[in-house]
Amino acid sequence: MKSILRAWNFISLLLIGLVSCQMSIPGGSPPSWTTSSSSNDNLCTQYMNCVSDGSDSMVTFDRSGGNDTVLISMTTMAVNTSGWMAVAFSYNDQMDNDSVIDCILLKNGTVIVRNSYNTRDDKNNTDIAEPFLGIQVVNASYGNGVLQCIFNRSITVNSSSNRIFNLTRPYYILIATGAIDDQGNKLYHGNTSTYMSPNAVDVTSDFLVPRDRHYFLDTLGNSATFAYIPSPVEMEFEIQGPVSKTGRWISLGLSKDIHMSDDSVLDCLLLTNNTVTVQNSYNLQSYGGNQPLNAEGITVIKTSLINGRLYCAFRRKIANFSNSQIFPLDKPYYLFLGDGNLNADGSKIQHGNTPVVSASAVDVRAVSGNVSRQDEEVFSTVSTSFQSMTATPATTEIPGYSVFPNGNTGDKVMYKLSDDGNSVEFIISGPPQDQAASWIAVGFSYDQSMNDDSVIDCIHLQNGTFIIQNSFNVKGGNGVRGGNEAVNTDGIKLLKADYSGSQMSCQLTRNLSSDNPRVFPFNQTYYLLLASGTATPSGEKNYHTPNRHAVSSVMLNLTAYRGNIDSYQTKQLLRAHGCLMITAFVMLMCGAILIARYYKTCWPEDKLCNTAVWFAVHRFIMVTGLFCCAAGFIIIFCYSKGKLNRTFGDNSPSYFWAHGPMGIAVMILIAMNPLIALFRCDPDSERRWIFNWLHWFVGTCCQTLAGITLFFGIKMGESDNYRLNHYSVFWILIAFVGFHVFIEFLLVVEKCISDRHSKQRFTVSYGMSSPGESASAVKHAGDVSRESLLFRYFVLAVYVLITMGLWLAMIILIGGGFQMGSN
Repeated sequence: MKSILRAWNFISLLLIGLVSCQMSIPGGSPPSWTTSSSSNDNLCTQYMNCVSDGSDSMVTFDRSGGNDTVLISMTTMAVNTSGWMAVAFSYNDQMDNDSVIDCILLKNGTVIVRNSYNTRDDKNNTDIAEPFLGIQVVNASYGNGVLQCIFNRSITVNSSSNRIFNLTRPYYILIATGAIDDQGNKLYHGNTSTYMSPNAVDVTSDFLVPRDRHYFLDTLGNSATFAYIPSPVEMEFEIQGPVSKTGRWISLGLSKDIHMSDDSVLDCLLLTNNTVTVQNSYNLQSYGGNQPLNAEGITVIKTSLINGRLYCAFRRKIANFSNSQIFPLDKPYYLFLGDGNLNADGSKIQHGNTPVVSASAVDVRAVSGNVSRQDEEVFSTVSTSFQSMTATPATTEIPGYSVFPNGNTGDKVMYKLSDDGNSVEFIISGPPQDQAASWIAVGFSYDQSMNDDSVIDCIHLQNGTFIIQNSFNVKGGNGVRGGNEAVNTDGIKLLKADYSGSQMSCQLTRNLSSDNPRVFPFNQTYYLLLASGTATPSGEKNYHTPNRHAVSSVMLNLTAYRGNIDSYQTKQLLRAHGCLMITAFVMLMCGAILIARYYKTCWPEDKLCNTAVWFAVHRFIMVTGLFCCAAGFIIIFCYSKGKLNRTFGDNSPSYFWAHGPMGIAVMILIAMNPLIALFRCDPDSERRWIFNWLHWFVGTCCQTLAGITLFFGIKMGESDNYRLNHYSVFWILIAFVGFHVFIEFLLVVEKCISDRHSKQRFTVSYGMSSPGESASAVKHAGDVSRESLLFRYFVLAVYVLITMGLWLAMIILIGGGFQMGSN
């Protein structure tokens, strides 16, 4: 058990890189080095080109770096704070006349690599005159109890002493460890800290050792094997299977679940030119196709095509990849094994036979025995129509993302600043326009026209693959419509791509800046463009139809949260709502109230539509105002899709949330007064006063509440959530309210003076007489002086002219889409 624990600790601590190598020669002549007869090679039972003492130390050889050098790695756990490890090349199984390479940890922490020599006297190891000849250090370090030296050793060396051997023939490999004295000289290792290989090996060629292989097989003769080797950074894999022609692939997939999507894949490819190659690839989300990557982390050992059988053997890094689509091997995965054909360009065509999947998630570093398959196949062949798939959850709104939808098409783009602050994350989604090939794109524009714009494309092809790219809208001219040109994929990183018969989406990040002038930086504000259409089989975008695009109503800072964003088209609904409500309150209802309160006695004998002039005018204006309010009410409910309140953002004032409920209350009060009027009693009835006071109370409450609601709405319109209007609209409304109050004050004062002269009751002029007071009193109230009438007519004319000017200014600032700035 103790030796097992030591071996496990050794494996987990090998990769060290803490101290740079400093080259120096220790003085003195250390004792010689002898060997025991042990042949224990347990640490290398699963590894190629490796020799070890079975417990603490090992040395590996790698020729992949060049034709004239061998990369040698020496690793040991047998030293503590200081000591040495040595590898020797011997002509025989005796420790004499051997070329030696030392990895020495000095007591000051310095690690050096040098040549030395074992003389025939088996107790003497000596320095040589050329200690560093043929050695080029890659890394020499000590940490966590592990001493490691990695270096390139020249295969042929022109040694004047002939004590540095050329590596052009097989040698017995000797390993030893020991301590050093205060001067850095090697002390004798004794008889228990040595090892010699059982036979001579050629370190310039691959030499294999027995290894514990684990198999994963399908029913077609394909297989994948993997073996954990005594290195914390690599594993060995073999992929093989029968092939009947060129242009074939066999792949091992690593998946986080039992679904073939979002998977890291290892491919063994037989190209159409009979070349065999190994690569990483990636299965896109929701059966979106396979995306070739590169050979990062892969070291090919051997590839072949013999008697119709394709074979790939390679080592694969465990972790530390620059591409997140290449999964690390430090966690369990479900394994997939499948095969299929290749396109002429080497890209994989979707498999024909159903791949097999492991029965459970497998940790390839710790599995025992072979890997079993699922008892029943869990995948069916995926058709290109993808009709059975469900819509991706990425199309729903996600907290923290700003959302810009196209209500006409269902297209949507969501975005937010990435967690590292170096890019913006986008989720582009919508229904595909064609089952063969479709695209959805988001553009960034300095104006609200589709020309000279930077664009990000999400394109789905018929073969299931996605194209994610930057493109550019080219401005047209001279009667020629502009087009769109692909740019590059610089700065774009695909996170996820989904496709179903009813929905497609791409989740990606794009860097904040780019060196390409056609890829706009995100340190500026832009109008957002959102469009979709069909594509050619090769992925070129066809022009979208006119109803398949939307433009944001304001310029946006893509690095800041904005919540729900309205398009220019849908923003017109908000503007129409605001204009109708301002018209109803400012231009109509307030004037109608003035007519009813102060102008009843101005035309006592005149009739309009067989009724009193003041009443006919009051009724016409109020009914017109009611229709304006009803239209505005319907428009805003269409805009909000029946929701009482939309999302305003966490920092929005609380009164934003009150605007909707208060608007509903105003609409109820406006509708109540006409209904109350339908049930009013005759003017001479003794209960008429009840209607008069109720009508006045409901109207006054409605007027007051409508004014407050209008102020809230205007403040919302100038906020960052909407940017509908200039802040001056608020002050214009304040000016109107002040002006209206001033006019009412003048008319009240004038009315008091006039009524005093005519000795009429003040309350009669309001039409709110006391019980028992007849309507004839109103008629006699018309006995007003000519001066009083002229004053009221003048005030009314001034009121109408100034009110129309203020109303027109607010309508222009809101309905005209004037914008103070961008966000």
